[in-house]
Amino acid sequence: TQSTFFFGSGNQVQYIDVWPLPPNFNSTHIEDDTTSMFLLQLSCILHMVGDWGATRLRVLATTPSTELGMTEKVQLEEILRILRIDADVFTVPLPGQMAAQSMTEAERYSTFNQLMRTHSNNTIVTFLYLPRPPLDEVDNGSYLENLSQLSEGMPPCLLVSGLSKVTTSEL
Repeated sequence: TQSTFFFGSGNQVQYIDVWPLPPNFNSTHIEDDTTSMFLLQLSCILHMVGDWGATRLRVLATTPSTELGMTEKVQLEEILRILRIDADVFTVPLPGQMAAQSMTEAERYSTFNQLMRTHSNNTIVTFLYLPRPPLDEVDNGSYLENLSQLSEGMPPCLLVSGLSKVTTSEL
């Protein structure tokens, strides 16, 4: 059947991965970021539909260091608890070279792609933060190349951008 082909027939857990921070590698607070919250909401909705419920939702947040990782993990788990999203949370330290100002944008996307591929075992679909398009049309070619670099060798990816607040914890 279609679902057996896509989801497999073994006992191995399949994941819906969410990388809720922008690939511009600047740290931001997820709860203050419209796109990050939208990514979490969309992935949760997919997880609740049909055969997708047999998967696990996995949120992977990048952090500049291992020391900050535990604090960020606790904060993210609290956000997910408030939003009633059941997910496994992991923090992934960014490689040291990503902080280097000498890296080109293309090198940063390539390095981030390698990082995601390293942490995407048994991933069936990945939700990613869609970087803002360039203001100058001259840069459109390099923008598309960066998106290709970001998703190369990955399972199917949904690149998402949020424009306005989509979640609330107040009822």
